[in-house]
Amino acid sequence: MNAQEYIASGKLELFVYGTLSEEENLEIIKAIQEMPEVRLEVEKIEASLKTLSEGVSPGVSERIWNIILTKIGKNAETKVVSMEKRTNWAAISGWAAAIVFLGGIFWMMKQNNDLNSTIVENNLEKTRLEEQIVSTESNLEEANELLTILRDKDIKSVNLPGNQAVSPNAYAKVFYNETTRTVHLDARGLPEPPEGMVYQVWSLTLDPLTPTSIGLLDTFITDTNKVFVLDNVPESEAFGITLEPAGGSASPTMNQLYTLGII
Repeated sequence: MNAQEYIASGKLELFVYGTLSEEENLEIIKAIQEMPEVRLEVEKIEASLKTLSEGVSPGVSERIWNIILTKIGKNAETKVVSMEKRTNWAAISGWAAAIVFLGGIFWMMKQNNDLNSTIVENNLEKTRLEEQIVSTESNLEEANELLTILRDKDIKSVNLPGNQAVSPNAYAKVFYNETTRTVHLDARGLPEPPEGMVYQVWSLTLDPLTPTSIGLLDTFITDTNKVFVLDNVPESEAFGITLEPAGGSASPTMNQLYTLGII
């Protein structure tokens, strides 16, 4: 079912009241986790029930007793047959028992609602923790894979210091494998590019000076590790990184050369 079907089914109210089967509870909990509209509707039902239950007390106040006595008294005065005037304790006890019973029901519903809320929160927290564990394991796997690549005997490590005239504090590092023609670029030392701009990586041969674009770092801002893999790298003698308009340039903008390193 979609969110609207769950809301219209009446199952959400029964979930909050704690009257669903275990299988149905699990179904609703899954829907709460996956559908924001369902979760919001459950929270509204819980808030309404809490407001109602907090307005009912398990005890019976003196005012309620007086109302009951008055009501019983009025009923007695309307009798056609004249009888000896006496307090109808059986009727009073019945009214009192009904009020106490009703208050008890609402109190129990409130307790059950609190318990269900705790269960939902615990399940949501469990889901968040499971997602964190999966993310951590994935990052660890990527890190181990990267270490294996960088320890390869065919890897050449090339430092790319910052251009003093443009960004003296910038730096990057290239791990170049001539056999597989791949580059692993560690770009953590580059500043965040301005909006509408992108870093472009160049392979260089020096005599004559010939730059060849080998890729754009267009996911630089969103990439957590700032490690990029570039394929199909031609024979290279140096590497450089420039800042270019979004989409890249056919040739490097030399006054926006951020880093440069020779193999």
